[in-house]
Amino acid sequence: MSLKSECLRIHLDQCKKGCGYYDNPARQGFCSQCWREEYHRAQEKQIQKDWELAEGIQQEEEEAFASISQSSQGAPSLAFSKFEEKKTSEKFHKVTTVKKFFSACSRVGSKRSEI
Repeated sequence: MSLKSECLRIHLDQCKKGCGYYDNPARQGFCSQCWREEYHRAQEKQIQKDWELAEGIQQEEEEAFASISQSSQGAPSLAFSKFEEKKTSEKFHKVTTVKKFFSACSRVGSKRSEI
């Protein structure tokens, strides 16, 4: 009988919080209800920490941007004009390349038709 009772022994401990329900080893000693509450509480704490971290980073970025914009008033417009110039030249280069590509194809086709 002792062998049979050892085989059928079930884990029956009370919940860590003492709510009266039985714990589950997979839920760290909490019953399902208390585990759910602890899990949600931990999630809320993590969300709050992430929110505070994000606010701190945003404030640092705003301060850094303000100090950069105060130190160099004309520099951003100069950098933007160079950017615009580069984009315009790239666009022109792409258009001429495409035109050359199609004009070369039309010439080759006309030569083949003459032969």
